[in-house]
Amino acid sequence: MSKTNKNFLVHKTELNNTKISESETPEIQDGEVLFKIDKYAMTTNNITYAVVGHKIGYWQFFPTEEPYGIVPVWGYADVIESKHEGVTVGERFYGYFPMGNFLKIQVGKCSPFGITDGSAHRADLAPIYNNYSNTKADISYNQEMEDYAPIIRPLFTTSFLNYQFLKTGKFFEAEQIIITSASSKTAMGLAFMLKKNQEEDGKKIVGLTSPRNVEFVKNTGYYDEVITYDDLEKNLNQKDSTVVDMAGNSKLLFRINDHLGEKLKFSSLIGLTDWTSEKEFKTLPRSKFFFAPAFAQQLFKEWGVEKANKEIAVAGAEFTQEASQWMDLVYLNDFESLSKLYHEMLQGKVDPSKGNIVKI
Repeated sequence: MSKTNKNFLVHKTELNNTKISESETPEIQDGEVLFKIDKYAMTTNNITYAVVGHKIGYWQFFPTEEPYGIVPVWGYADVIESKHEGVTVGERFYGYFPMGNFLKIQVGKCSPFGITDGSAHRADLAPIYNNYSNTKADISYNQEMEDYAPIIRPLFTTSFLNYQFLKTGKFFEAEQIIITSASSKTAMGLAFMLKKNQEEDGKKIVGLTSPRNVEFVKNTGYYDEVITYDDLEKNLNQKDSTVVDMAGNSKLLFRINDHLGEKLKFSSLIGLTDWTSEKEFKTLPRSKFFFAPAFAQQLFKEWGVEKANKEIAVAGAEFTQEASQWMDLVYLNDFESLSKLYHEMLQGKVDPSKGNIVKI
């Protein structure tokens, strides 16, 4: 086993400032396990983690040398050392990992379904991020779809939870649901849920996107109407509406608000795909940030863990199967390629038809 542990570091306040760190492979103590990270996804979701790292606490998961941080990613890893009686070398887990080669965790809760990281620095962070699912007992795991899962699963979980949030609120009495950054995978996951339940819910699904992504978004079949940002005042129907914002561009949201007026019933603010744009949300009427982990805790309490996990897994498997038809996987095998992709994503250069898997 290589003794070198490399990590991709991002300056916490200068996101264009990145470097690779090298250190010894972590040594484990009683109650700890060591993961060898096998593969993980790189999506615009990870850029969001960096942008709001201080506000939400994403920099706290994997502490490193200041003023740098490690952006968390979703992926798979194998246990290569264990000093916990409930975890066996060779077991494979899905969860939250650093952009690096290894991760040492202090095992907290342990069951056949998975383990939690009980490390002190993660104690106050959202529980959903501290869980590692054992693939042997994970109802969401499908070996044939494994490379799609780190891309789709965390994003679709947010999509599923936001759909349930909207449904619980009776869609805020809207006739149409308008989704910005409609080509993003989280947006398409939500549109998929709306389309899947359209007969029952009766909501029109409208996607807003850039001109270069119009044909791709239309071809997914998830939206009833696709409108470019430039044409929204001309083409967006003035019906009672709820906006789900994946872009994070407050200027765009105020344009929608000005166009719809009182017919804009609610804006659910989720993403930051356009992270360099204006962010003046405080005066945006009838709007609220949607923090998926908080709503997840509420839903799991209402539905029970078993039902909630099953519902997400079943819908997620269906969406993943569909996504595999319109998404091409791209593999990155070295830190240079990873760095290039990160900086491209930071500049908004994202091809929605591609899914990026890092395997270093």
